[in-house]
Amino acid sequence: MAGKKMKVIVLLAIPVLILGFLAFQGFKNSAAYYYSVAEVSAMELTQNKLRIKGELVKDSVDYDAQIPLLKFSLVEEGHLLPVIYNGVMPDNFTHADEIIVEGKLEASGQFQVSKLMLQCPSKYEGEE
Repeated sequence: MAGKKMKVIVLLAIPVLILGFLAFQGFKNSAAYYYSVAEVSAMELTQNKLRIKGELVKDSVDYDAQIPLLKFSLVEEGHLLPVIYNGVMPDNFTHADEIIVEGKLEASGQFQVSKLMLQCPSKYEGEE
């Protein structure tokens, strides 16, 4: 009887442990620290994926719809980061308060984006 209980416990524990491990791995891969443009400017070249938050330099936007290729710069506290994104420019791109980019820093100093996210002003905020 004790042997049957042990088998049931082991058989139930295995899927729970597997699901727990997969959940942990998913959380670990999705959690990312936001670096500032100033922090990235001071960094040495890294192969790790970075997530950077900064303000868009409005006159730096260069978009070629044929490729599609979007080039722009992010700025913070006088530090400038040139960014390249291979993809379609979002409709509200120029209206964004802050841009969040995820990708890798190249040896040339440009940031190659794999994921582009926008923080737009909320239409629900009150006027000051």
